Amino acid sequence: MFLIFISCLVSLLTITILFFQVINMKQRKIPSWFFGKENKNSVKNKLSITKPPIIPIILIILITIAFSISYYPQKNAKESLPINKSALIWVDPSLQAKLSRLENKFSASKEAEKIIDLGYKNFGLKSSFIIQNGKPKINYELISLNSKKEIVEYFENQSSEPPSPFVQSIIPEDVSKILNNNENFNNKKNTLIVFSDGYIDSLQGLYALKKFFDNSILIKSPPYIENYKIQKEIIPTDLYSLWGEGKNSRSSFSIFDTHKSRIPEEARPHFFIKSYLANEEQIHILKSMDIKKSLPLFIGCTNRYPSPIELDSFSNLRTLVVFFGNDFIEKNCEKDSNELAENKSVWKYRNSTVWVVPINDQILSSMNDGLSFWIPEGFDSNYDTLVYTAGSNASLELNEENHAKKVPVQLDSGSYPLPLYLIPPPPGAELGVTFPDDSRVYKGIFKPFYNAADGTILAWKASSLPFFYLRTTTSTPNGELGRSRAWTHFWFEAANNLKQSNLSFIKIDLDDATKLNDKLEEAEINGQDKFLSLLDLNSLDFIEAKYFTMGLYKLEKKNRWVLFSSSRNEKNNVYVNTDEFNQAFYSNLFNNNVQNDKHISESLLPILSAILGSILLLFLWRKKNINSIALLLILVLFGTKKSYAQNTLDKFNFPFLSNNKNSNSSFEQENTPFRIAWCAKDIPEYTEKKYNELRTLLKRRGTIVLPNKLKANSCRPGEAEIWWTDNPSYLTAKNVQGHLSNGGVFILEGNNNVPINLLSLSDQGLGIDWESPKKRGMFYRSFYLLQSIDGCLTESTKILVLKKKINAQSPFGIVTHARFISQGEDCYKTNHDYKARSFVNIMYAFLTTDYKEDQLQLPEILNRIRNLGLEP
Repeated sequence: MFLIFISCLVSLLTITILFFQVINMKQRKIPSWFFGKENKNSVKNKLSITKPPIIPIILIILITIAFSISYYPQKNAKESLPINKSALIWVDPSLQAKLSRLENKFSASKEAEKIIDLGYKNFGLKSSFIIQNGKPKINYELISLNSKKEIVEYFENQSSEPPSPFVQSIIPEDVSKILNNNENFNNKKNTLIVFSDGYIDSLQGLYALKKFFDNSILIKSPPYIENYKIQKEIIPTDLYSLWGEGKNSRSSFSIFDTHKSRIPEEARPHFFIKSYLANEEQIHILKSMDIKKSLPLFIGCTNRYPSPIELDSFSNLRTLVVFFGNDFIEKNCEKDSNELAENKSVWKYRNSTVWVVPINDQILSSMNDGLSFWIPEGFDSNYDTLVYTAGSNASLELNEENHAKKVPVQLDSGSYPLPLYLIPPPPGAELGVTFPDDSRVYKGIFKPFYNAADGTILAWKASSLPFFYLRTTTSTPNGELGRSRAWTHFWFEAANNLKQSNLSFIKIDLDDATKLNDKLEEAEINGQDKFLSLLDLNSLDFIEAKYFTMGLYKLEKKNRWVLFSSSRNEKNNVYVNTDEFNQAFYSNLFNNNVQNDKHISESLLPILSAILGSILLLFLWRKKNINSIALLLILVLFGTKKSYAQNTLDKFNFPFLSNNKNSNSSFEQENTPFRIAWCAKDIPEYTEKKYNELRTLLKRRGTIVLPNKLKANSCRPGEAEIWWTDNPSYLTAKNVQGHLSNGGVFILEGNNNVPINLLSLSDQGLGIDWESPKKRGMFYRSFYLLQSIDGCLTESTKILVLKKKINAQSPFGIVTHARFISQGEDCYKTNHDYKARSFVNIMYAFLTTDYKEDQLQLPEILNRIRNLGLEP
């Protein structure tokens, strides 16, 4: 309405100028107060004005209103995009996307208004992650959103759900079935509206649904900058009693205080609660931390009290373990211990352990008489290792039943024999063992495992079981045993026999929803295992599991936990911008047909307004030839006029003028300062098409504009600055040398190796040589951060580089397996987005200097400029 009001004011001004005429001349006096009170003399003039005819005024105002309506830009996009009748709305359920929306004060009401203004028939893709009958289940539902209220409710429901445990939460097959079964999406090209932070891996499932859409809108919230107050470590409350500490808490877990507790690092699972703060709201997430393991936890079975060093049977082993940054724990491992009997299941909470058990009468009796292995309380054969050793030197001397003998043993080559007490070898018969909660009997026989330098057998290992038998003690009076390289090596071998796992929980990193079943199979969780309960991070107790999200779950039958966490790396995130996302769904068919498919009913009012304005205008004009020309001009311009704005941000188009610019127009002026040659005589249609797509893509990314057309058969020095081909036979060494001398570059795609004739381009004197692109160089970091240039697992890309100074890169040529514009298969296959990223990086590495103010890539580019002496 504001535009119509302004137009009417302009018309009234025009009427004043054209129609107000002087008819009668009379003298008029202008009073003195008109000029101020000080001027007492009146002024006479001869100006006299009469009223204009009223009919022309009315006609001109009506004409103005009619043409204003005709050219008024519409608010809704439905008139400009009639081919997209339906829109699918998807809200990214990942943790980081939720945090980014909270941090940037996401308004469901405002976003709903924007969607309503677009004018589509809206549908929401509702994602829910639940535990149903003890099984993780992913459900998708297509819900119709017919009003602003329904859209707001959809946003609020998706926001209230717990964060998705997946980085990529879309299962394309399931969503495709839903869309195919809906008449609004089946075999129709529609619009995809996405609310996300633009994390590249989160959007991969949407790219697989491309066939349903030819237009997309990414409502991108800025990436969330990690902001959490404190991360608190929690451990099972039962651990406190196991290590002799008091704890009054009745919950399953308690906050762990590293300054007050004596529980060693290796003896506890590392769970941390991270409290993320976003817009004054907190989201609690349970995460785990892996500790660096040089040696596992060592537990020695003993009944002794603190005593002098010479009576310490673990002195040498304790020194070895502590030297590598671990703790050596001494516990009473007898099965009849009342304290441990009450908490026998608590042992599951610690990491894999090497148990060191000095042989005594009970153990010897079990082996020799009962033909069975003796195991300590809390030992788990799946993850632990047990080493039987001789006792202390004092016990060996006094205990005649062990029949220990003092024997000189040469432990290491070149060393002097060391007098050691050796207990008798283990029984040669087959021994059996029964583990807790398992009725089966496991059997094994000791076989020689470790010999001294002089051939003395010092250690045996049981077949099929993690049991070792060491004939020596773990200490000597003056520590000579601990200085033996071979003896130290034995303990490392025993430690390497462990499975590097935490007995308390299984950790599963989820990145892709389609791989959930594979992840469960890898963790040996079968169809009969049910997820019983979930650890509540507020009460620190287990509650009934209803939702499937990141957290710690307890299995129903197995005495095990499962921790689901996200594999998203918080430090090396890669995001897409709105242009990149839109380009992935962009369709040329949509762009060409958008103006031809307008419905007559939608444009009826502007057409009638234009006709009415033309008739009224003809009524005012008198001359017939002017009438015909004016009417023809109005109809022609109106027919070619873009009556609808693409969105509310478009500029108003004045009558008879158009602001619509077609970037693909054949009349576009060619002002690119360089030329690109395709070496073959003819340019295939596929090559020309792909070149135009990549040219448009590159133009959208930044300031680089490639020439409109490739030059065929122009790979000759001086005819083009860039040579491009997939056939190495077009690149003779002589021509390429002349091309490089002129400052040109070349691209050879679809080839794994540098052609033999081009190897001669290397010149050590000039500093030009073939090499693999550096991971921190321009090709990997110029515009995007890439993992691979050609998309292959084994990178084969080579570049011809001129090294004028240290760390400088001046590329002159590239040979890559990727095919950007030539026809053929490469490692990217259908992953066009990553191929496009590689192409953009290559072009920026070849052609640009400081192309944007980005703190990540700019130092690399400025370094190139300085080292090559390109600064002004």
